Amino acid sequence: MNLVATAAELLSRRLGLLPDLLGTDVVERALGVVFAKARPKDPELMAARLLENGSEEWQMLVDEVVVPETWFFRNCESFQFLASYVTEKWRPGHPTRAFQAFCIPCASGEEPYSVAMTLLDAGLEGHRIRIDAADISERLLARARLGLYANTSFREKPQPSRQKYFVSCEEGWRVREEVTRLIRFEKANLLDTSLFRQHAPYDAIFCRNALIYLNQRARHEVVREMSELLLEEGLLFTGPSELTHFYEAGYVPMDYPQSFVCHKKKPMGALTRISSPAAIVTASTARHAATTRGPLAPDANHPREVCPSPLPLSSIEQAERLADRGDVDGAASLCERILEGGVKDSRVYSLLGVINESRGALQSAEEFFRKALYLAPGHYESLLHMSLLCERRGDVENARLYRARAGRALSRQEGTPVLKAS
Repeated sequence: MNLVATAAELLSRRLGLLPDLLGTDVVERALGVVFAKARPKDPELMAARLLENGSEEWQMLVDEVVVPETWFFRNCESFQFLASYVTEKWRPGHPTRAFQAFCIPCASGEEPYSVAMTLLDAGLEGHRIRIDAADISERLLARARLGLYANTSFREKPQPSRQKYFVSCEEGWRVREEVTRLIRFEKANLLDTSLFRQHAPYDAIFCRNALIYLNQRARHEVVREMSELLLEEGLLFTGPSELTHFYEAGYVPMDYPQSFVCHKKKPMGALTRISSPAAIVTASTARHAATTRGPLAPDANHPREVCPSPLPLSSIEQAERLADRGDVDGAASLCERILEGGVKDSRVYSLLGVINESRGALQSAEEFFRKALYLAPGHYESLLHMSLLCERRGDVENARLYRARAGRALSRQEGTPVLKAS
């Protein structure tokens, strides 16, 4: 038996991880760490146990493969939107009910604690806050329950009030008990959230920067699971480049730049920002902006390339990873360098469209998506985003046409029907 190949196949099947993320070197390194820690007397028995779903050895492997990247108030606009929504929309209509939130995967706990602090700052009393948080990693859950963090967990600006919600200690910063008691941490696979159905439906679900690591089947499963757990009027927070997967399931975006939040029903309208707005860049200012923060509008006079040059996968994937981590400026700058190198690719223009859309620069976003479709008329993500942009401005007919084209493009790519939100 090839232990490395078998372990990689099981990780992909059980956790839904993309095969590309489970290269031989990654799995081999993880197995090496597990064997070094366990020091088995019988390596063959250890190998057999390691592949048993639910075994201690299997959990050790999962802990080594799952590498978190999280910090308090990551993508702070998401939490600003949540605070504004609770204050202006939710609390007036729910004078007594508790607000229920779900965070998965929660990693080492910074995200659910950020949600709790946001809800407290929005004026909700502790007894009206219920937060469930889940992750597949026992190691990360142990850290989350401990609630002890180093300075590296405080990267976002502005930072949370450490004096208000944390206690300084020799090891770092410990979350105060008034916050930790609001969260229930449980072990769960993102592909099986049945444990939480008894607590559903939720007013808000944070499922951020997870779908980008999953294969197609797993992504569909997660979208379905989240739809079943979310209230009809609930909020779904996701990663910058993951919104498309929920759009295709019938979700629509909320009108709040860089919050990366969507909703099953029609948007509830723009909410007043509670912090200085993100920079909005239009086509007329794009050339100047490109010198400082990357391209934010396409050149309308650029001729169409009948046979666009192929783009190295590593370049666009790197830009997408930057966007997924919330570094949209870095992603935009990398896209600019790609275009300056003479490479024209629909994926680059589409990513720039997503970046502009997240910043609220909708006109520039539309121009980028049109550029992507000029090069690749069947580019699914661009078609879907165009349908949403048309819908936002009330152009129902073109929204319908773009959505129909997107459906045909998806059918050609996957041969599967488009999911609908429950």
